[in-house]
Amino acid sequence: MTIQLTTLANGFRVLTDHLPHLGTVTSGVWVGVGARNERPAVNGIAHFLEHMIFKGTESRDALGIALEIENRGGEFNAYTDYDVTAYYTQMAAKHVDVSCEIIGDIVLNSVFPEEEVEKERGVVIQEIGRYADEPEDVVYEALRRTAFDGQALGRPILGPKENVAGFGREHLFDYVSHYDPRRMVYVVSGNVDHGTVVRRAEALFGHLTAKDDPFQETVVNKGGAALLKRDAEQVHFMAAFPGVGTEDSASYALRHLANILGGGMTSRLFQEIREKRGLVYSVYAAPIQYADGGALSFYAGTGPEEVAELVPVFFEELRKARDGVTAVELERSKEQMRFSVGKSLESTMRRADRFARTLLRTGEVRTIEQIFERIDAVTPEDVAAAANRVFAGPMAVSAVGKLDHLPSYEDMQGMLKAA
Repeated sequence: MTIQLTTLANGFRVLTDHLPHLGTVTSGVWVGVGARNERPAVNGIAHFLEHMIFKGTESRDALGIALEIENRGGEFNAYTDYDVTAYYTQMAAKHVDVSCEIIGDIVLNSVFPEEEVEKERGVVIQEIGRYADEPEDVVYEALRRTAFDGQALGRPILGPKENVAGFGREHLFDYVSHYDPRRMVYVVSGNVDHGTVVRRAEALFGHLTAKDDPFQETVVNKGGAALLKRDAEQVHFMAAFPGVGTEDSASYALRHLANILGGGMTSRLFQEIREKRGLVYSVYAAPIQYADGGALSFYAGTGPEEVAELVPVFFEELRKARDGVTAVELERSKEQMRFSVGKSLESTMRRADRFARTLLRTGEVRTIEQIFERIDAVTPEDVAAAANRVFAGPMAVSAVGKLDHLPSYEDMQGMLKAA
């Protein structure tokens, strides 16, 4: 096991992933708050903060931060998800001291200069506009809005333009106040010494104190349809069903179900809809999982007339899955998932991200052997049970494009329930 974990007196966690054969490190802070911790009036603030956190601290301006990293050949980046926000650098291992210090500085001492807020506001509004021009992004956002209607999980991570247009420094300072040490983990993956990293983290983060718990709603899955007519060459179609949380006993059965139905070229949907019928270029399934719930989603892109044939075939494959999967299909899925996990561990960034997110969601670090055990423990009966559980719940559907030949939502419900 390459992992060592230390929890400071204030609850801040320090995790190192010692890989002595590597010459680079990924280091960063993962925070267990994100877009699902936003109320409607400030939807988009977590993402806006991600943009602003590199724009200057009490001792460095934005260019100074970039120069300290890039003069050493490094890179810095960040991302915002619904349940986590991450800030990280990737540098040569010999520069880990600088990496640690800069990460601590931007997370704790950002001042959000007014002129930078105004400039970045325009950048984010342009980003929102770019996503609005991408039908696959629009149909996914519409699906989430329907499946998680009225919840933060159903609102876009980027937020609406009108919110971003009104964000000021006070909103950023208010949101960063959610950065409780008990909801933070500092991760360094690469050629590092655990004791040294702990001492650095103690000096940087050891003074932080506990905060009030942030706003967060329980996951509630809902049904309905969001049908958006556009003059486009393709119809982008998605469907979602109630999923399970990452720690639910059916979590890995759900992942195998998604993989068998739409996880690769041998998946049922790919074979039936693309290979046999030539109806699509892309079709896939993807679980959406958080600690307390989620959804199982599906996507297919087809022509405006072909959608009339696609949709019944799609629901027929979902109904068949309720009768079970074969041992051969499940074993292939296990091999694919084991390979995917193994491949992810070849990158220090993906290792750091996996360990941090698991720790934030579960409070523990899992070895690759423990993950493989969960993958391998699933039986064909477990997958069938997951299919019956998932497809019995409320169905959300979204579509974007010329929808004259798209079956109605009520007809889709009948297709799924047909004997």
